[in-house]
Amino acid sequence: MSLKLKLLLITIVPMIAIAIGIGAATYYQALVLIDSETAAVEKRILDAKKQEIRNYISLALTSIEQTYTDEPGGREAAQEEVKKILHNMTFGEDGYFFVYKLDGTNLVHPKLAHLVGEVWWDLQDPEGAFVIRDLIETAKKGGGFHSYVWHKPSTDLVEDKLGYAIRLEKWGWMLGTGLYLDDIAREVSAIREDFSVSIRETIFVIFIVTLGAIIIAGTLIGSVRFSEQRFADTKLKQLTTRVFEVQEQERKRVSTDLHDGISQLLVSVRYGLEMMESEAHTSPELQGQAGKCLNILDRAIMEVRRISRDLRPSVLDDMGLAAALKSLGQEFQTQSGITVSVTADRAHNRLSDRAKTALYRVVQECLTNVARHSKATAVDIELLVTPKLLTLRVEDNGIGFPQFPPKSGGLGFRNIHERMEAYGGTVRLTSAGEGGAKIEISLPLARNQSVTPEG
Repeated sequence: MSLKLKLLLITIVPMIAIAIGIGAATYYQALVLIDSETAAVEKRILDAKKQEIRNYISLALTSIEQTYTDEPGGREAAQEEVKKILHNMTFGEDGYFFVYKLDGTNLVHPKLAHLVGEVWWDLQDPEGAFVIRDLIETAKKGGGFHSYVWHKPSTDLVEDKLGYAIRLEKWGWMLGTGLYLDDIAREVSAIREDFSVSIRETIFVIFIVTLGAIIIAGTLIGSVRFSEQRFADTKLKQLTTRVFEVQEQERKRVSTDLHDGISQLLVSVRYGLEMMESEAHTSPELQGQAGKCLNILDRAIMEVRRISRDLRPSVLDDMGLAAALKSLGQEFQTQSGITVSVTADRAHNRLSDRAKTALYRVVQECLTNVARHSKATAVDIELLVTPKLLTLRVEDNGIGFPQFPPKSGGLGFRNIHERMEAYGGTVRLTSAGEGGAKIEISLPLARNQSVTPEG
């Protein structure tokens, strides 16, 4: 698991867990709040309805009080008058008064005329409750509220109803009225729906905030990681460049020591052996031995010079990159037997000494790979310099890359990339036209530089 992924998980997982916890707690508390609020609202509405029913009963009693008390024209006339008054006393769309005898006989019902004159003592609502019997019992106990289910005239449906019944003791009547409760259910349902919408909106806001926080955290972590990676890449390139510089400095020092020190000492020894050989006329055996030593010493001097030239070719410093590449090609052809063709433009002073050295080492590495792996018989080296770009191409006619991208140890292809990236160059590996390998390097050149010969 990468460090970036670990940082994302460490940051985002707790954030998601907290968001889920907050959402769950909010949802639970909201449900509790909905229950408590709807219960409170339902109680307030029910209390208001009860007070409204009491007011209607008081109004009805006030309307019939004189007739009920004085019974003008006799009891039967007074009762008929009271029935008429109560029949005409309606309120709202479904509000009315009803009167029953204590045996369940209906005397007044403005909305359901077919009930008048019939005995409804055993009438049951859909839930099995004895409606009229229970209302009469409530009235006998001093009056009060009674809940039941009854037909609602305006909708022609059966709805919950809160009734209130009192007893007109002198006549043996039960007087009652009531209000339907379906509006309470609708209001409570509307309140629950409003709360549910608020809960959904709150949870959505939490989700959006969490998502935004995750995006911000991911962006910050990504930017920090990218910044750190870019900083690390820069430092690594600087370190690689510095390693190459130190390597070249050390090679140059060793090359100079070999050329100016050991090579000179070997030459001095050779002069001594030549003098000994010239003086050894009397001893042919000694003269032959001296000749052998001279041959060995000549080979040693040539080897030291070769090593010195490989470590740091003096022609690169003295004659420039183009001449150095031609010299390298000739030497490689002599040593390997592979035909080398070099076409090189002069870069003049538009390349730094370090860049020239890097390109020279790249060609060296390419030729080493050709000798070791390609089985080629010919190599083309082309150095093309334009006003803005230097292009180096090394192409052989060998067997090509056995796998792509190619792998190599030591300096290898990876170090070729690193050397060129240090100077803003690019490396492209492709197959040559006849099955060989081609390495093409592009390097931007410095602008606005005076052009002088490389020497």
